[in-house]
Amino acid sequence: MQTVYIVWAWVIEGRPRATISALFMFTCRGILGCSTQLPLPQEFLGSGVDFPVGNVSFFLFFSGHVAGAVIASLDMRRMQRRGLAWLFDILNVLQSLRLLATRGHYTIDLAVGLGAGILFDFLAGKYEQSKTTKTSTFSRSMKEIC
Repeated sequence: MQTVYIVWAWVIEGRPRATISALFMFTCRGILGCSTQLPLPQEFLGSGVDFPVGNVSFFLFFSGHVAGAVIASLDMRRMQRRGLAWLFDILNVLQSLRLLATRGHYTIDLAVGLGAGILFDFLAGKYEQSKTTKTSTFSRSMKEIC
């Protein structure tokens, strides 16, 4: 759901901030995940639809689902879509409870996922701001030359 919203915001609405934020987040998650790979807890209650299938070592740090939902929710709030943002927040809490109950994530993975969503949304905003500043500075410089 959050992926559809993030892609929609970029492709249909022309607002790339949530997509930039998600790219930052998944890049960082991949690096951290590979460098902090842990075996699954013995109490892990997997299902046939889990990836990877079976009781194999997989990285859990940090929750990309939680971070992605936070990124989408923050973008919705910026666009004054408060009802949809609250729906995403409620579904994110329910998802977090499910992940804790099934031992799909450690508690710290979920907490850091929340913080990561906020951090990468902030960094994407700074990135967009720096690109806008550089573009406007370049435009002014070109006008002065001409």
